[in-house]
Amino acid sequence: MTIYHLFHEIYVLLDDGDRRALSEAGLTPTQYNLLSRLQENVVEGHTVTELAELLLCTRSNITRLVQRLKAQGLVEIGGDVKDQRLVRVALTPEGLRRLNLARQLHQEAVKRRLDLLSAEKRAQLMELTSEFATMLKLDLEVH
Repeated sequence: MTIYHLFHEIYVLLDDGDRRALSEAGLTPTQYNLLSRLQENVVEGHTVTELAELLLCTRSNITRLVQRLKAQGLVEIGGDVKDQRLVRVALTPEGLRRLNLARQLHQEAVKRRLDLLSAEKRAQLMELTSEFATMLKLDLEVH
Protein backbone atom coordinates (compact mmCIF):
# COMPACT_ATOMS: atom_id res chain seq x y z
CA MET A 1 0.00 0.00 0.00
CA THR A 2 2.98 2.35 0.32
CA ILE A 3 3.12 3.00 -3.45
CA TYR A 4 -0.62 3.64 -3.51
CA HIS A 5 -0.31 6.15 -0.67
CA LEU A 6 2.53 7.92 -2.47
CA PHE A 7 0.41 8.18 -5.63
CA HIS A 8 -2.42 9.60 -3.54
CA GLU A 9 -0.10 12.11 -1.87
CA ILE A 10 1.27 13.15 -5.29
CA TYR A 11 -2.29 13.60 -6.57
CA VAL A 12 -3.17 15.83 -3.60
CA LEU A 13 0.01 17.90 -4.01
CA LEU A 14 -0.49 18.29 -7.77
CA ASP A 15 -4.13 19.26 -7.24
CA ASP A 16 -3.15 21.86 -4.63
CA GLY A 17 -0.51 23.29 -6.97
CA ASP A 18 -3.06 23.46 -9.79
CA ARG A 19 -5.58 25.20 -7.52
CA ARG A 20 -2.99 27.79 -6.51
CA ALA A 21 -1.88 28.48 -10.09
CA LEU A 22 -5.42 28.67 -11.48
CA SER A 23 -6.64 30.89 -8.65
CA GLU A 24 -4.44 33.64 -10.11
CA ALA A 25 -6.79 33.56 -13.11
CA GLY A 26 -9.85 33.38 -10.85
CA LEU A 27 -10.68 29.78 -11.77
CA THR A 28 -10.92 26.45 -10.01
CA PRO A 29 -9.52 23.30 -11.66
CA THR A 30 -13.08 22.17 -12.49
CA GLN A 31 -13.93 25.51 -14.08
CA TYR A 32 -10.67 25.39 -16.04
CA ASN A 33 -11.47 21.89 -17.30
CA LEU A 34 -14.97 22.93 -18.38
CA LEU A 35 -13.70 26.00 -20.24
CA SER A 36 -11.02 23.85 -21.90
CA ARG A 37 -13.70 21.44 -23.11
CA LEU A 38 -15.74 24.31 -24.51
CA GLN A 39 -12.74 25.52 -26.50
CA GLU A 40 -12.67 22.14 -28.27
CA ASN A 41 -15.98 23.04 -29.93
CA VAL A 42 -15.94 26.82 -29.91
CA VAL A 43 -18.52 27.25 -32.70
CA GLU A 44 -21.36 25.13 -31.31
CA GLY A 45 -20.30 24.68 -27.71
CA HIS A 46 -21.47 21.62 -25.81
CA THR A 47 -24.73 20.53 -24.25
CA VAL A 48 -24.93 20.12 -20.49
CA THR A 49 -25.17 16.36 -20.98
CA GLU A 50 -22.05 16.31 -23.15
CA LEU A 51 -20.14 18.33 -20.55
CA ALA A 52 -21.30 16.01 -17.78
CA GLU A 53 -19.98 13.02 -19.73
CA LEU A 54 -16.69 14.73 -20.59
CA LEU A 55 -16.04 15.88 -17.02
CA LEU A 56 -17.44 12.75 -15.34
CA CYS A 57 -19.98 14.78 -13.32
CA THR A 58 -23.73 14.79 -12.91
CA ARG A 59 -25.79 17.11 -15.06
CA SER A 60 -26.91 18.99 -11.95
CA ASN A 61 -23.28 19.68 -10.99
CA ILE A 62 -22.53 20.91 -14.50
CA THR A 63 -25.63 23.11 -14.46
CA ARG A 64 -24.49 24.80 -11.22
CA LEU A 65 -20.97 25.19 -12.59
CA VAL A 66 -22.26 26.71 -15.84
CA GLN A 67 -24.47 29.14 -13.92
CA ARG A 68 -21.44 30.35 -11.90
CA LEU A 69 -19.38 30.77 -15.08
CA LYS A 70 -22.26 32.60 -16.77
CA ALA A 71 -22.50 35.00 -13.82
CA GLN A 72 -18.80 35.80 -14.38
CA GLY A 73 -19.40 36.39 -18.10
CA LEU A 74 -17.22 33.44 -19.13
CA VAL A 75 -19.87 31.34 -20.87
CA GLU A 76 -23.15 31.92 -22.62
CA ILE A 77 -26.16 29.64 -22.68
CA GLY A 78 -28.35 29.19 -25.72
CA GLY A 79 -30.70 26.81 -27.44
CA ASP A 80 -29.75 24.15 -29.91
CA VAL A 81 -30.66 24.98 -33.52
CA LYS A 82 -31.66 21.38 -34.32
CA ASP A 83 -33.30 20.38 -31.03
CA GLN A 84 -35.00 23.06 -28.91
CA ARG A 85 -35.00 20.74 -25.87
CA LEU A 86 -31.22 20.99 -25.62
CA VAL A 87 -29.25 23.77 -23.95
CA ARG A 88 -25.86 24.62 -25.41
CA VAL A 89 -23.01 26.23 -23.48
CA ALA A 90 -20.30 28.19 -25.29
CA LEU A 91 -17.28 30.31 -24.39
CA THR A 92 -17.55 34.08 -24.44
CA PRO A 93 -14.61 36.21 -25.58
CA GLU A 94 -13.91 36.93 -21.89
CA GLY A 95 -14.08 33.19 -21.17
CA LEU A 96 -11.50 32.53 -23.87
CA ARG A 97 -9.26 35.30 -22.53
CA ARG A 98 -9.46 33.93 -18.99
CA LEU A 99 -8.89 30.37 -20.23
CA ASN A 100 -5.75 31.44 -22.09
CA LEU A 101 -4.42 33.20 -18.99
CA ALA A 102 -5.20 30.15 -16.83
CA ARG A 103 -3.57 27.81 -19.35
CA GLN A 104 -0.37 29.89 -19.30
CA LEU A 105 -0.30 29.99 -15.48
CA HIS A 106 -1.00 26.26 -15.27
CA GLN A 107 1.71 25.35 -17.79
CA GLU A 108 4.26 27.47 -15.92
CA ALA A 109 3.34 25.79 -12.62
CA VAL A 110 3.55 22.31 -14.13
CA LYS A 111 6.93 23.05 -15.69
CA ARG A 112 8.28 24.51 -12.44
CA ARG A 113 7.19 21.44 -10.47
CA LEU A 114 8.42 18.88 -13.00
CA ASP A 115 11.74 20.68 -13.40
CA LEU A 116 12.45 19.71 -9.80
CA LEU A 117 13.55 16.39 -11.34
CA SER A 118 16.44 15.98 -13.75
CA ALA A 119 15.62 15.22 -17.39
CA GLU A 120 16.77 11.63 -16.83
CA LYS A 121 14.52 11.18 -13.79
CA ARG A 122 11.56 12.73 -15.65
CA ALA A 123 12.07 10.24 -18.50
CA GLN A 124 12.18 7.32 -16.05
CA LEU A 125 9.09 8.58 -14.26
CA MET A 126 7.26 9.01 -17.57
CA GLU A 127 8.09 5.48 -18.67
CA LEU A 128 6.99 3.87 -15.39
CA THR A 129 3.83 5.90 -14.89
CA SER A 130 2.77 5.41 -18.53
CA GLU A 131 3.21 1.67 -18.16
CA PHE A 132 1.26 1.66 -14.88
CA ALA A 133 -1.55 3.81 -16.33
CA THR A 134 -1.92 1.35 -19.21
CA MET A 135 -2.11 -1.55 -16.77
CA LEU A 136 -4.74 0.22 -14.68
CA LYS A 137 -6.89 0.88 -17.76
CA LEU A 138 -6.67 -2.79 -18.74
CA ASP A 139 -7.60 -3.83 -15.21
CA LEU A 140 -10.70 -1.62 -15.30
CA GLU A 141 -11.78 -3.15 -18.62
CA VAL A 142 -11.60 -6.63 -17.11
CA HIS A 143 -13.20 -5.79 -13.76
